[in-house]
Amino acid sequence: MNRQTFFLIVLFLVVGGAAYFYLNREIINKPKTELDYPNPILKVGGIAPPLNLQDIEGKIHHLEEYRGKVVLINFWATWCPPCLIEMPSLVSVYKQFKDKGFEILAINLDENPKAVHEFLKSIELPFKIFIDPQGTTAQSYLVYGLPYTVLLDRVGKVQFKVFGGHDWDRGEPFEKIKSLL
Repeated sequence: MNRQTFFLIVLFLVVGGAAYFYLNREIINKPKTELDYPNPILKVGGIAPPLNLQDIEGKIHHLEEYRGKVVLINFWATWCPPCLIEMPSLVSVYKQFKDKGFEILAINLDENPKAVHEFLKSIELPFKIFIDPQGTTAQSYLVYGLPYTVLLDRVGKVQFKVFGGHDWDRGEPFEKIKSLL
């Protein structure tokens, strides 16, 4: 095989592969749900396991403190692009519903809490930020990827859980939150 034939074959494969991924981007980029990755710890309709959360100031909070509110628990990290992309929609939905009994508990899984503090200098987040550098909270919820989000109703039952970045201020996630308020 000569050099020109080899080059044409490689070019065909690259262009064909790019075209395939472009035409199937809705399948590839589709956010994952419970049906894609079932979580035996967090069953929809079941009570969420208890959490002891450390905020960025070092104060301990308990999930039970938020009973009576609709709670969105979001596991994220500063090094996770989908986590950062969904942050503006989390801020937006929080601002819309915070006065209606809605709370966001953003649990950061960075290994170094200093990274969280540095990140928070660059962006103002109006909801509670917690740190879980050892991953114990993530382990108790069987978090298998980031971002991972769980929506609880006012009595602490899991109503919705998703893996991957989402637009929380529109579409199905927004309607789920709105229906619980």
